[in-house]
This record gives sequence, C-alpha cells and structure tokens, in this order.
Amino acid sequence: MPILSKLKFSDQTRTGDRQSPEARKREKLLTNIEHQVKHAEAEKKGEEYAYQDFRHVRNVETGERTRQRVSVKVRPWFWCDAAGKCFTYIKYGNKTLELAKGKKAIEVGTRDNLVPTLNQIAEAVRAGELDTVIAGAAAFGAKLK
Repeated sequence: MPILSKLKFSDQTRTGDRQSPEARKREKLLTNIEHQVKHAEAEKKGEEYAYQDFRHVRNVETGERTRQRVSVKVRPWFWCDAAGKCFTYIKYGNKTLELAKGKKAIEVGTRDNLVPTLNQIAEAVRAGELDTVIAGAAAFGAKLK
C-alpha cells in the first residue's frame, strides 16, 4: 500500500448540503414551467422555442452511444378553443397534475394571461403548495420493491 499511505484520511462525512427529494421535484417542475413561459413568449413573437440539453445519441454506423448537446423542442402545455378562451395544464413527467378534484385544466382566459398564470403557478410550486400533488405523480411511475 505505498500509494495509499501517501493520502491523508479523514472521518469527515458529507453534510446535509444536498437537496431534499421534495426540493428536487420542485426544481424539476419549476424548470419545465420556465420552458413553458419561454415557449409562450416565443409563440407570441411568432418564433419557435427550443433549448439545448445533453442526450445520449447512438451512432447508426458504429452503434456507439455518445453524450451530445442537442436541441430539444418544447411541447406546449396550453391551448385555445374556438372561442379564443385559453387553457393550460401542468405536467410532471408524463402525468398531468390534478390540481383540483377532477379538474386538470386551468382556464387562463386570453393568451395575454398565459405567462402571468404560469408565473403564479411557479410561485405556488416555490411555496410548496403542490408538494403532495407532485409526490403523487412521482409515485405513480415509481417501481414497487
């Protein structure tokens, strides 16, 4: 053990600097809401919105998987009906969150109210108002042990 004898060992353990599971879930949802806000703002200007993220991509010729930065398109969580009334829903993963008993959609009104409504939902997430709903959606896809 001549190499290890040169190292200085300690009994120090990692402290609670890591986020709680609830905080990680909130951050994930807040990131997705922020993408929806940017998508709505870009759509209002007549532009497309996509963000850059890392994905594992398989090379067709060699079959090798590499981690590459790719452009990711955002699917909108909002829509407008024929009368011009707009609605949105909030998703966690592939599950639409039920924010009120039996109701998943949020009536926004006009398209101009979309960004303020999404910002209001983000504030509710930051305040922890949706923690139980998020936990239910996260548990839905969890594997049973």
